[in-house]
Amino acid sequence: MNVAAAIFAGGGGTRMGERGMVKGLLKVGGARIIDRQLAVLRPLFAEILLAANDPAPWEGLGLRVIPDRSVSGPLPPAAGGGLGRGASATPTLGPIAGIDAILAALSPTIDAVVCVAGDMPFLQAPLLAHLRDAASTGSALVPRISGRSEPLLARYSRAISPIVTDQIAAGRYALVDLLARLGAGVTWIDEPQLRGLDPDLRSIVNVNTPADLRAYDSSKGP
Repeated sequence: MNVAAAIFAGGGGTRMGERGMVKGLLKVGGARIIDRQLAVLRPLFAEILLAANDPAPWEGLGLRVIPDRSVSGPLPPAAGGGLGRGASATPTLGPIAGIDAILAALSPTIDAVVCVAGDMPFLQAPLLAHLRDAASTGSALVPRISGRSEPLLARYSRAISPIVTDQIAAGRYALVDLLARLGAGVTWIDEPQLRGLDPDLRSIVNVNTPADLRAYDSSKGP
């Protein structure tokens, strides 16, 4: 397969205490998260895209920046009533909007995309290479730890693009709902295999809060 990579930088950063915080530009161990990620991704992927609400912070990185709708309005009602993630004054679709935008923007020669959240500073090359290279005829390749999936450190086939768009139209924004719909099309990477690729599970660490940033702001990481 020909596989691209995508960084999802569309989150609002609200748990950092400031609406609109661009977490990928925060420094961990003296380097911005985005630069740490690109140092791992660039040797592995010929094409790297970035999904974001605002392209301005990412100028000069040499990436294809794809606008998403992770913060948008108005939205279709979420399944079960209300606006789901969009129950506030600023309705949000969340990361499913980034996946939708990235899949629609893939070059015709790309078969699948390895996705990473924009707030993961400790990506490990062996795991990313496995996500790129693992043989699978399914719709997605997703790590899973103690039954908890990691849908923003995963590979998705471009063939699921209509399904993702349909999930949004139906108001089902949660990525766990998307994985449930894909069903047997998901190939799981469970913890024993995952630890063989990333023994300390550093790749799945993300920076959500100021406390996280303080804890991880060292060259050694968590």
